[in-house]
Amino acid sequence: MKDMMSRQDADAAMGEETALVFKHSTQCPISANASREMESLLGGGEPVPVYRVDVNAQREVSAYIAERTGVTHQSPQVIVLRGGKPGWNADRFDITAQSVRDALGLASPGA
Repeated sequence: MKDMMSRQDADAAMGEETALVFKHSTQCPISANASREMESLLGGGEPVPVYRVDVNAQREVSAYIAERTGVTHQSPQVIVLRGGKPGWNADRFDITAQSVRDALGLASPGA
């Protein structure tokens, strides 16, 4: 998982064929739950490039992502980018390892 620190990092994510953007707050218990779900997803390796945005430390980057994708900012939030465009997104308690797997078209572990 790569920390997204700048607009250039956001542009790099949007330049990928498929990428995952995980926006979170280090100060929010709901974000802590979403982080555990992301760790579960990534336990077997990164299926696609994954970019993490700390919305408290990188407010400008978070706002830039919302502006570029047209996806209203939430935290925590996951956005699946396909060819630079949002293909799927979820926020708060809708972020689960399984929901992200499904959005990426990945098989469940052990399947």
